[in-house]
Amino acid sequence: MDNQNNKINSLQISKTEFDTIKSKAVVKYSSVLRPPNFAHLQCNTDLNLPPSNWLSSAAESYGLKHMLSHSDGFSSFQMAHMFPDCIGEVDVVSDAENIKRLLKIPYSNKSVSMMVHRIENTLLLDEFDVHKHLMVQTVDDWEWLRKFFYGHILESFDRKEKCITHKVNTFDVIQQRSLISKFLHYSIAESSNSNNDYQLPNKMLPSPPSLSAPPLPEPTPEEEFPDDPKTHRVFNQNVLWNFEDLRMLLGTDLPIFGGGTYPCISLRLRDMSKPISVLTGIDYWLDNLMCNVPEVVMCYHLNGIVQKYELVKTEDLPYLNDSKFSPKVIRDVAQNILSFLKSNATKAGHTYWLFKGKNDDVVKLYDLTSLCSESLVEGRCEGQNPFTVPVAMLLYRVARNLKHNPDVGIPSSPITIQMLLNNCLKLLNKTKYPQIVTSVNYMLSDLYIPVNTNPTSPKLDDLTNIGEDSLTSHIDSDDDSSFGSDDDSPTFSVGVHDLCLSHKKKNKSKKHKFPRTEPVVKTLEERCQKALYHVGCGLSCLQYFKNLNPHCTDENNMKQFEDEPKMAASSDAIPMPYSVSETDQQMKDEKIVNKGIKNKNRKRNKTNTIIESDNETKNVPSTLLCKSIAETMPTWHNPPDAKDSDSWKQHLRVLLYEKACLSYATLAEHEFTCNKYGVALKHFRSVFECRLCIINTNINDLFGFLLGRCGDCCLLIAQNWDKAQQYTDEYKTDSNYDIEIREALQSECDNYTQEDFNLIPTLFESKESMLNAAANCYGRSLELETNEKNKNNLNRRIGNVYNEITSGYIDEIATALRDKIELTPSRLQWLLKQSKHYLSKGIDKFESTEDLINLALLYSNMGRLYRHVSYYSSQYMVSLGEFLKDEDFTNKAVESYTKGLAVLGNRRFNPQLWDMVCWDLSTTIYNMAIQSQDDPSIFSDRAEAEKEVISLLLKALKYCDLENDSSRKLLYEFRAAYIHDRLASLYHHRLRCLEVDIPKFKSTLHQCTSHYNRAYEMFFKMDRPLECLEILIKSIALDELQIDSSTNSQSKVKFIMSITQTLGKCISILKMLGENCIDECKEKYSDDHNDSLEKTDRSCEDDQDSEKKKKKLLKLLEERLQHILKSMIKLAMAKTSKLANKTNELKVIYGELLRKSSDADDFSHLLRVVTQISELSF
Repeated sequence: MDNQNNKINSLQISKTEFDTIKSKAVVKYSSVLRPPNFAHLQCNTDLNLPPSNWLSSAAESYGLKHMLSHSDGFSSFQMAHMFPDCIGEVDVVSDAENIKRLLKIPYSNKSVSMMVHRIENTLLLDEFDVHKHLMVQTVDDWEWLRKFFYGHILESFDRKEKCITHKVNTFDVIQQRSLISKFLHYSIAESSNSNNDYQLPNKMLPSPPSLSAPPLPEPTPEEEFPDDPKTHRVFNQNVLWNFEDLRMLLGTDLPIFGGGTYPCISLRLRDMSKPISVLTGIDYWLDNLMCNVPEVVMCYHLNGIVQKYELVKTEDLPYLNDSKFSPKVIRDVAQNILSFLKSNATKAGHTYWLFKGKNDDVVKLYDLTSLCSESLVEGRCEGQNPFTVPVAMLLYRVARNLKHNPDVGIPSSPITIQMLLNNCLKLLNKTKYPQIVTSVNYMLSDLYIPVNTNPTSPKLDDLTNIGEDSLTSHIDSDDDSSFGSDDDSPTFSVGVHDLCLSHKKKNKSKKHKFPRTEPVVKTLEERCQKALYHVGCGLSCLQYFKNLNPHCTDENNMKQFEDEPKMAASSDAIPMPYSVSETDQQMKDEKIVNKGIKNKNRKRNKTNTIIESDNETKNVPSTLLCKSIAETMPTWHNPPDAKDSDSWKQHLRVLLYEKACLSYATLAEHEFTCNKYGVALKHFRSVFECRLCIINTNINDLFGFLLGRCGDCCLLIAQNWDKAQQYTDEYKTDSNYDIEIREALQSECDNYTQEDFNLIPTLFESKESMLNAAANCYGRSLELETNEKNKNNLNRRIGNVYNEITSGYIDEIATALRDKIELTPSRLQWLLKQSKHYLSKGIDKFESTEDLINLALLYSNMGRLYRHVSYYSSQYMVSLGEFLKDEDFTNKAVESYTKGLAVLGNRRFNPQLWDMVCWDLSTTIYNMAIQSQDDPSIFSDRAEAEKEVISLLLKALKYCDLENDSSRKLLYEFRAAYIHDRLASLYHHRLRCLEVDIPKFKSTLHQCTSHYNRAYEMFFKMDRPLECLEILIKSIALDELQIDSSTNSQSKVKFIMSITQTLGKCISILKMLGENCIDECKEKYSDDHNDSLEKTDRSCEDDQDSEKKKKKLLKLLEERLQHILKSMIKLAMAKTSKLANKTNELKVIYGELLRKSSDADDFSHLLRVVTQISELSF
């Protein structure tokens, strides 16, 4: 006793030394609607006699019924379940009496025994009566703790009396409680019900979760509390107490009176013969602080007879005579004890025991989960620790509240919710608590992929930013080491003296080494996989629901569920609460049509993929899973009773499959945008499969979208057939969650007879089979579609598929032409028939949607088909003549190309496509002209053939675009030059058959000369000396023809002068040929000494052909020069022309031409001769 008095004296301070204590209390909930009015008792009132209102219902409504006894249950769990929104926001949840016991530790020698649990950042404190649970009771629930207590805390059984403070209900204690109860009843004024305007706030309990979230099972009371739920009751008040920097949710039964002069007071009955002790003063002070009561009225009595009253302000209570204590010490104890607990009780799901023996100077904290691990695993695991399941249920409730609380404006951190739910799973056995475990798995899946996620553009909360201080302090690792031995000591201690040290002056303890955090997801793919993993885990728990209702068969359960649906019906889809804007939907629908446009920008259209306009090709792929109209979540029916296992099973089953649909859809969209079409198709198929399992109808609005998306995957797999093996491997690769979900589907939905589902391929046999599968999926999707815009988009996709199928057939013909493979007539006929069939159907689709660009492209591909077949028939006429004798494929090709240009209208509409069609049309007409010129037998006479060839060449020239700066401009120029050359040659040939003196000769001569000049200019511009030389030789031949036709010398001299002018042009051409020859020699020398450069066979052949042509032309030029010089010498010798005096010069030049030295090259020799002739003056 002396030691205690010395301790108390050392902790006292004067009022002048007192620092203001910050304290504020807010009533969270009150079971007392208004405080009773205070009745001042007259002196000598005998409190031993019961008042008339004693224990009456009217008086008990003021909360006085709890004065006779105090609940000793584990009340923190009840408060936590009542106010889950406070978990994580407050530091402590506890009965106010427990907090007072902790804060009185420096002033009291009594033992302290409390169980501590950590939920997020909040500590749950409950008194643990060692005498009751470990010494008197022999219940098996506490056997594991009893072994630890006697083995570690009590060295001998005899020490228990010295270690534990017993709660003794003696007659005096009971009588004193009765006296206080009578006093409080006496103090209720009769006017309490009418005259007191002061009312305590009575906040309602937390509202149920938002209707936007599906209902989930509630834990039963037996699962929520470690002890018997019947022993629990609601406190008079639950308050949020802010004490300095600490925040606590407390339950208190302190009666509060008011009215008149005393609006808010607490009443205390004191024996005048006994002084107020320090512990009593602390009780009074803390009670008033916790309830925000500014004053206390003390009634003094002797043997139950009222003597006097005394009014004391709350802030004066620490300084009463005989009960002085230091508020500063109380504050320091509060801060230090909480710091001690938070620094060491760090593991969620663990049970900690805070224990201080009687007269001990050390407070210890035992991690019972770690210390008693061997005892716990000997038997029923969680059944041996009564706190395990309640802690898990509380984790579940808090997480659910954080996730769906409608009162909170800002959503809680998803990382916190994830941590709570994961820890809950670690504590529960899924075979015993399948409802909760299934719900937790669903909530985790919804955390990774929320129900309002748009699969095309998911906007998800960040799950990667984990603050060390906020999360790592209470999150478990993934392994099971947190339930066994730990590297750190599982026992912690702090001296009572250390608790009294000033919080500011206390040395900062070494930072606690928290357990490592579990890995968190970072990418969308990981989130989807996590969500599907928990869906699989949830589905695997459904088999254990039957254990809850062992007397009901599955058939009865299903019948009852169908007859009396209390949840969202399984035949109705849970709508996804998002919508897609028209722009997004259009972006999605045009994704496939846009595919491949970049390839066409780089090379000619060999893949025949649909082309889109520039603004459309920039679109990002969207989804087919989003509904065109925004829909809200369904109105949920009242959830069934917790014991209605079958209804909960069906409800959770629907939720899990819906989540699987959304997760698979989101993952499929992600894989689709990453060009992983094999796995995307598999996941879209899984979406369809899950929908079939919960939708009982054969037609569902989502099925059309899914089939459309599967068609997209099939089409893109076919377009990228070189990666077919990669897509096959993707499709066949299954994750664990895929296997679990598929097993659940097979066990519950074993009749997949839905024809639409069977349209989705499972094998990638060939490119053609994938295209046919795409067409089938698109076609069925079109049948199910009701929106006109979506119908148009699907028609465009079907047209694209038809075009892709035809492309394969046309490529087969083109390959046969290139490799000189002769196709059988039946095969060629089949290819032609199928190509015409699909192209015609594609044209019809694009005409119906008024898609002019793609319509023009299909007409172009139709022309390409006919052009290939026409050329093939010309190569294999003998074997195919009977089959193709009546077909004019070339004209059909021209007709198709012309239709394509007519659809486009002009080049501005789509320059790229216009240039491609124009080039193909020009090529086709040019080839027709060449073929007609080379084989005029198809015409009745030569004149008709010549006329038709000229017409075709002029038509081909018309489609040579020489004005616009296109990628084919150089090719157009070459072709135009050759066409001019051929036209000139045709007119040249016609001149040989005409008389010189007729008018037609002059017009034909003009056309011939014009085309030769135009051809020469174009070839010269393109630096083509051989072609230029050939044109000049032809021009010389034209003048020679006129010389031979002339009868007088003056006309002949005129043409001779024209020839000399042409020979002047030959000088520059011969110089070009000489320079090119020198360059070729240098290049050849370089090639001989550098092995890095190699010429292909084709280039060698081209060089040989060019060399032959060059020699031929030079030889021809030499012959023409000989003929010209002879003609000039004859005219000079006749003495009748301007050449009369040039005879000797001409003979010298002619001799020079004939006397070519053996070492002289053709260029230099002919160049000298041509130069001498051109320098002659007439």
